[in-house]
Amino acid sequence: MPKIAGRPASTVREIPAPNTLFIPVEQGGLSYDPIVKHGQKISFGDVLAEVSVAGGKLSLPAPAGGKVRIHKNDEGKVQQLIVETGGSEAVTRMFDQLKPEVASAIKVREALAKGGVWPLFWSSRTGGIPTLAEGERPRALVVNTVLTEPFRTRGKVILQRSWDRIVEGMKYFPRLLADYGTTEIILTHKRDPVAQRLYQELAGYAWLHFHPIPLRYPVENPVVLTRALRRHYTSIKKSDVIWVIDVQGLEAVGACLGEGIPLYQRVMALGGPGHPDPTHVVARIGTPVKRLLPKNFSTDDVLVLRGGLLKGEPVNPEVDAVVYDDNGFFFLPKMKKREFLSFMGPGFQKTSVLPCFMSRVTGAADSTISTSLRGEIRPCIACGLCEKVCPVELMPQIIHRYLYREAYDEAEAVGMDLCVDCGLCTFVCPSKIELQRQFTEAVEQLRLEHEEAAASESL
Repeated sequence: MPKIAGRPASTVREIPAPNTLFIPVEQGGLSYDPIVKHGQKISFGDVLAEVSVAGGKLSLPAPAGGKVRIHKNDEGKVQQLIVETGGSEAVTRMFDQLKPEVASAIKVREALAKGGVWPLFWSSRTGGIPTLAEGERPRALVVNTVLTEPFRTRGKVILQRSWDRIVEGMKYFPRLLADYGTTEIILTHKRDPVAQRLYQELAGYAWLHFHPIPLRYPVENPVVLTRALRRHYTSIKKSDVIWVIDVQGLEAVGACLGEGIPLYQRVMALGGPGHPDPTHVVARIGTPVKRLLPKNFSTDDVLVLRGGLLKGEPVNPEVDAVVYDDNGFFFLPKMKKREFLSFMGPGFQKTSVLPCFMSRVTGAADSTISTSLRGEIRPCIACGLCEKVCPVELMPQIIHRYLYREAYDEAEAVGMDLCVDCGLCTFVCPSKIELQRQFTEAVEQLRLEHEEAAASESL
């Protein structure tokens, strides 16, 4: 676990609904087709766009009422839907409440798809969003309440904020599970007050199991969770499907099925050394990122990452907006000037995977981290740090050497496809090699090559 300064407080600040919301049609790897017209008036929850997937259609519900404008790029392709709300904040039911005791599996799936909640599930079968086909029913459904990457929305914040919706959402899971399927709840230590409340209130459900885990990144990774679950339960076969959803997704399930309210807002952590007052905020989907920024914020001084420090991607606050799966924005200071002979300092405010700074003794968080690489990019020195921190026990330095000389088959043979894309190898690499990006691009290239080969064989 990297120890980084700027941990967000547990308070949640409400961001008022802006006059204009920006809804990208490309979300979660899917391209939605608008079903509204330019200038059309809509109400909260109306379907803005749809995309066909195996077994049905997924919808993008309107996070607010107003008038729609369709924005196209220079090539004439729809890029985003703009909803002029006039500051409207009314939240109404999209459909009738479903009772968990009598709701059918089909009704539950249809409601989650129409309410925009279905993409919050992850499936071991697809490696992404589950299909809507009735045949895909998970043997186990993992609910993860632990997010360890600095910094994303803490599960405890969601649990305390939306307790009733979370408990209600779990009651619908038997309608999604296969026969004798179970729900596995991942949480922190049993003695934690919030964990104890979960144990007490849900103890009567035989299909619910609890798993306290250590706070070590990347425990929230769905691939890591499903592999651990298969090792824990030998009764789960290799062919059995496992789904994963985080606690904020579960809250959305409870709101959608129990109250008829579609996915319309997200709770997000705003933290990092570049934020003057780290906290959590809740905002409508489509809210411009610039509305989340602190006063006197300057992009000349701080880089904003969508997500946490390890896997976050840079955003442009003037252009980008909140999307359906956002859970954090990390504020990373930009390097203004080089540190002269910084390696000679005791490092009271720096952390490292190696015991080379005094913070190892003091326990201080790293408050000096910035966009600086803290060194120049250079060849691999075979230090083995990447192998030491890899959560799936790969040898990234060996894979890197294979890829450097374009030996893709050899890289695949030593397990490159098992990479969970956590970014730890890149984070600890003293040579500043972008190992995560290198592996991701190589895996994608191999996937395309395999698809082309399969298509050629079928001709």
